[in-house]
Amino acid sequence: MIDLVADTNIVFSALLKRGRIREIILLRGNLKLHAPAELREELYRHIHKLQRYLNLSREEMKRIIDRFLEETTMLHRKEEYARHLPRALEIVKNVDLADAPFVALAMHLGVPLWTGDRGLLRLSAETGFRYFTAIDTEGAEMLLEGAPLEEVRMKMKKKYEAGI
Repeated sequence: MIDLVADTNIVFSALLKRGRIREIILLRGNLKLHAPAELREELYRHIHKLQRYLNLSREEMKRIIDRFLEETTMLHRKEEYARHLPRALEIVKNVDLADAPFVALAMHLGVPLWTGDRGLLRLSAETGFRYFTAIDTEGAEMLLEGAPLEEVRMKMKKKYEAGI
């Protein structure tokens, strides 16, 4: 079983379109996603975008969000990772403070953060994964196919430290 913290853009992608990310989340039996409980509120804050894109009512969209999270993601209360929040806020202050709960949870669980945010990917690679490991979808696939984390980190370092 591979544990990953999934950030909001990964969940958004899975909800919005059929593709690689949705397939990885829904079709791989060896993946366990984690996220801060704030993920649900963040999705609800942007529910109008999801509704518009999928042409659904607000209630239908809420049901889809709730069911998706219930079936795919273990949501964690802030108390579980709170001791890591001050450090996470310091780490992401030049990227996006809204990412701090996701980084703090990844630090708490000791698992990679799956994100599409180039700022987080670059930050993680440039700091030598000292604080947290951020991986993209290719990295998630590598882990799910059995690649060791060090190999995935090397791939992310090559890819994002150079700013590709």
